[in-house]
Amino acid sequence: MNPQTKAEAERILSVLDETLDELETASWLPTYYGNLSKEDLHYLGAGQGGVGQLLSQHYDIERKLETGNDTGNIEAHVRSTVGVILALKEAGYGDGYIPAAQQNDAVKRFKKVIEVLRGLMHNNFSTTVEEDDQKLQILRDTVSREQHASADVKALNREFITERKLRQTEVLNKDQAIHKLMEELEEVQRKAHEDITDYERIAQEKQLLEEQQASQEEQELEHKVAALEAELLKLKEANQKDEGALRADRKRKENNLSTIITDYDKEMTQKAGEKEKLQKEYEVDSTQLAKVEEELKLYEEENARWMEEDQVKMERLKHKAVIKLRIEDSAKTVQAFWRGFVERNNLKKRGKKAKGKKK
Repeated sequence: MNPQTKAEAERILSVLDETLDELETASWLPTYYGNLSKEDLHYLGAGQGGVGQLLSQHYDIERKLETGNDTGNIEAHVRSTVGVILALKEAGYGDGYIPAAQQNDAVKRFKKVIEVLRGLMHNNFSTTVEEDDQKLQILRDTVSREQHASADVKALNREFITERKLRQTEVLNKDQAIHKLMEELEEVQRKAHEDITDYERIAQEKQLLEEQQASQEEQELEHKVAALEAELLKLKEANQKDEGALRADRKRKENNLSTIITDYDKEMTQKAGEKEKLQKEYEVDSTQLAKVEEELKLYEEENARWMEEDQVKMERLKHKAVIKLRIEDSAKTVQAFWRGFVERNNLKKRGKKAKGKKK
């Protein structure tokens, strides 16, 4: 293998190695941004300037491409994908930090295909071409050294032709293996596309069903709201009527209460006047009663001197108790007692006159 071919082979293998490394990082990404766990978002940094912001922008572009809203933005999607993978590699995502989400099986299968392709190309670069060069060099050396040994040269030619045929068969088999791997890759991509299409169809059907259910529920709620509004209107009308009746009844009761209070005030004023009048009468009667008590005392002293019979004394004591009760009860009793007392004085005077006559 000449230096230029060797350098090209090393460059191709290096590109494949970088591709495998990037596929390893990409396999840890979920299909949707919402599938990222809280731990992964916290590690990546969901704020401004973090890897989480690049992921959010990347998924937005991818969703637009899937829905067909922005088919001309494929280059932006490619740049976004490369930028996200580089940012994840720098953050050690999938290397130093193991995400909570599982690796993407489709990306892992595609990575396996690239690994096989890399192995085939490595074998092709490291064995087949170099051995062919070595065989050709040996053949040339043999021809130059053994010009006269035609038999050996023919044998070497036959060996070289046989070896070349074997190598051609090996290359053909490897090309067939590569072709088979490419077919498997196309099948994987087709399967992934079918899965995405089925998922979108199921999602659209589910969304349509949810929209229909939401619309039906909205109509039912609108009917219920209309019924409740009608019922509320009826209740308002009934309440207004009841409120009017209650207000009228309250007004009537207030008027009655005002009349009752007015009558009560008049009656209390009248009673207060009567009470004041009775109080004055009571004071007058009390003064008269004091005088009567003094006179009664004198009368009792005089009575004690000339009343000797026990029966008369008991009757007078009983009469005295009755008089005291009447004095305490009301002024009228005092007045009645006074009239009795005056009458008894008259009787006493008449008695004295009668006694004077007897003597």
